[in-house]
Amino acid sequence: MPRPTLALVLFLAVAALAARAETVTLTKSAMLKAERSIVSLKAGTVVELLARDDQNLTVRFNEVTGKIPVASIGGAPADAKPETKKPEAKKTEAKKPEAANPAPPPRKAESTYGKAVEKARQNADKHEKSLVKPTDEILGK
Repeated sequence: MPRPTLALVLFLAVAALAARAETVTLTKSAMLKAERSIVSLKAGTVVELLARDDQNLTVRFNEVTGKIPVASIGGAPADAKPETKKPEAKKTEAKKPEAANPAPPPRKAESTYGKAVEKARQNADKHEKSLVKPTDEILGK
């Protein structure tokens, strides 16, 4: 019967390690360095904190266990809610409506095609002005 007892002890040891891990949120980006891989963690990522040294933290993220610098976390576990600052009530000032900006003058054409279009418009306007309109003479316009 020593085998079931050994299995039970191993199960309890693994369960104790899993229960001991606390979750923390990274405040700065960090590189999680594992044995054979490196994972880039962005600020705001939640990881499981397994152990803490003077300079490094041992964390687990998506089945990858490795070390990151201590400076990557703000020191507070993710379960502890940070104090939220209430925004101060700002006085609403009546904003003066801005005067409507007049449209800027049209740009002069820079390409050959644009210059041809401008010339055609000028010729069409000149032609409209030179036309005699009989209704204008009758109505006195």
